[in-house]
Amino acid sequence: MNKHIKIIIVQVIFLFVVVAVIYLVYPRTNINVSGNAVNFESGNAKTIIISKNPDFSNSRFIDINKNTLISLEPGTYYWKASNNFIEGWSKKFEIKSEVGLKIEEDETESELVNIGNVRVNVTRNKEGVMVGHIILEPDEKEKIANENNENYEGRQDD
Repeated sequence: MNKHIKIIIVQVIFLFVVVAVIYLVYPRTNINVSGNAVNFESGNAKTIIISKNPDFSNSRFIDINKNTLISLEPGTYYWKASNNFIEGWSKKFEIKSEVGLKIEEDETESELVNIGNVRVNVTRNKEGVMVGHIILEPDEKEKIANENNENYEGRQDD
């Protein structure tokens, strides 16, 4: 067999082995974002590195098992997986702001409930005139006098 062909075969085998090792060692993780909940499903990663900055300053390190669920505030996040040997490529995802209000009523009282994931500034109007406002954190409730001529308008409170 020609000497050059042997060298080419050795190089191809070496390249195949390197690619196979990188494939086996490279940290693999799937991500699923639903509302403000983020689910990381690990293939072989041990840690998720997450930050609001693309340079990963002020990073948060999260040890993960096969399936790890975390809750985050709205914003853009950068993340990468690590298996304590190699860090994966940087990726990003976004938690969108959700503003939502509902009125819960029973026989004796009514409550205004923030069902979104951000702080809400609610304007209380009576017959078209603003008569007050309420600030509600996510999942917070406030007792209200729910009269027919009142309405409530909510918007994200920056």
